[in-house]
Amino acid sequence: MFVGYLRNSFEEELSAIIESDKLFDLELLKQTYEVYPEYCFAAYDEGKIVGVISAYAFSKHIFINVINVLDEHKEVLTRLIKLLVQNVSSMNIYVLVEDKLNSYFTAFKFQEHSKFLRYMHSGEAVAFNFSNSTAKQVSGENYVEISKEIDKKVFWDDREEYIKKDCVFSNSLKLSTTSGFMHSYVVNKRYIRISPWLMQNESYLDAEKLLRGVLYYRGLKKIFAFIPKDIKEISELYESYKFKKDANFTLLYLGEKPEIKLENLYAI
Repeated sequence: MFVGYLRNSFEEELSAIIESDKLFDLELLKQTYEVYPEYCFAAYDEGKIVGVISAYAFSKHIFINVINVLDEHKEVLTRLIKLLVQNVSSMNIYVLVEDKLNSYFTAFKFQEHSKFLRYMHSGEAVAFNFSNSTAKQVSGENYVEISKEIDKKVFWDDREEYIKKDCVFSNSLKLSTTSGFMHSYVVNKRYIRISPWLMQNESYLDAEKLLRGVLYYRGLKKIFAFIPKDIKEISELYESYKFKKDANFTLLYLGEKPEIKLENLYAI
């Protein structure tokens, strides 16, 4: 087995992982590889990728955005994490990871920041009004300005290039109001991911408009999002539109503890 940098033209080599994980984010991995190939690593067994990890660098931290290892090769996750940590130097590292994998990261001195939940909407019909007037209010005309302003307040870092370009796909849907913005994109034929979605304080009504917008435009597919577990207002909004808890996750960090404003983070 070889464990090292992710090689070019890796999509075919990922076939086993793509088949094993219905939510594997291939497009995100591709886009990350284009920008930061130095933070993309894989484990190869007989020409096939059995584990992969990638990360995106911001000004003050690196965020691990793709992690996947086949169940029969779980042991290589330790080697992949070690490679990434060794190549990051002294930067802070954040990762959102399913709880069952926490121990692999805490072995490298990662610490818990907060608990998250993955919420899933199955495409079940939800009765709500979405008028032409509402559509205009969430049209995204001020998306760039609003996203730049709010994102910096929530993450305390410069993520402008990521928001404007590097997390945007050909199938992205960008919605915004005067007090928040939501980005969603196609993960595969069946699933849509909301990421990121940020709101200013006390903007529940606008948040509801944005959620209605994504359900209106994307409602024929399953939609999922990762949300902070302990912010009642956020979880209640999702549940009121028939999103259901799907899995437990933890935001971990290595280095300085992040000052993320979870109450404004409707989807990471």
